[in-house]
Amino acid sequence: MNWQALLAEWSIAEPWSIRAMPGGINNLSQIVETPSGSYVLRTYPSDRAPEHIRYELTVLSELRQQDLPFHVPAPLPTISGELFAEVNGTSVTLTPLLSGSMPQNGDLDQASFAGRALAELGKTLAAIHVRTTAQVAPFPPSGEFDGWAGVPIEPEPLIRQLPLSKRAQEHALSFLEGSLAAAPALYRALPQQIIHRDYDQSNILMQGNRVSAILDFEFCGYDLRVLDLVYALSQWPSGFWNTGREWEIMDSFAKGYLQRQTLTLAELESLPRLLRLRATTSLFFRLGRYTRGVDLQAGLIERMEEIAVGETWLKQNEEELLRRARNWYHEAQ
Repeated sequence: MNWQALLAEWSIAEPWSIRAMPGGINNLSQIVETPSGSYVLRTYPSDRAPEHIRYELTVLSELRQQDLPFHVPAPLPTISGELFAEVNGTSVTLTPLLSGSMPQNGDLDQASFAGRALAELGKTLAAIHVRTTAQVAPFPPSGEFDGWAGVPIEPEPLIRQLPLSKRAQEHALSFLEGSLAAAPALYRALPQQIIHRDYDQSNILMQGNRVSAILDFEFCGYDLRVLDLVYALSQWPSGFWNTGREWEIMDSFAKGYLQRQTLTLAELESLPRLLRLRATTSLFFRLGRYTRGVDLQAGLIERMEEIAVGETWLKQNEEELLRRARNWYHEAQ
């Protein structure tokens, strides 16, 4: 990064120093230390269009005007008044570093309070309308799989050329076929609004049991309301799948969420299909990155293996998941 170019965009006292920030695979985030405070320098992917960045920053601006119990990023205006800068052909933002630490895997109290914070965020996002034609969500609804790939792709030949067993290839293609067929009915039946779409532990900061900040709105956009809960439930039991403990973590998160947000029984009874929808969207996203040369083959195969493990778990536990989802609904009434 050209420091002189950055200094020309933001009037912040020198000297600056920079260090790596953990997490993140879709954009580069670094911590910048200055005499006036600490900041996060975020570098967007080269294919992220200005109208997509403006959409995200407009949503953040709208959220900061609400009475939220947590912080969201607040990019500093450049000297010219823009909320992001073009430095050497790369889009970057500079945001004050927010306090807190990532939640602990398996902490049931933190999972519950994180669920409540997600519900508060969802209710607030439901009232936000981004109307400006110059601002377009970076990603379409999750069921529009080709839009998540970013380029035209044919999944079958791509998957068949990967160094996977014939059985693994067939399972992947069968999984995709079923998920693609199920998606349209979900979008006809279930409520939609702007959602976060990336609510995992790496994008949350907590102080004790309080969520102090929610980060990374790069995937924010209009989608099925319940998908925020679906994605969170697929991530928060990380490290505990197939141990039995995944259930208490999911229970804690979902019950916390439903204390603050009302979902329909139809939304909760769609969880198995929605988990498959979310996994399919993720696979199209990775296939697109692989096709564009952004991701290596090894990363794509790793993601496909994760999806296969998740599908095996879901097939074994679908009835129990539905039983618990119905219990969450009735307890929240």
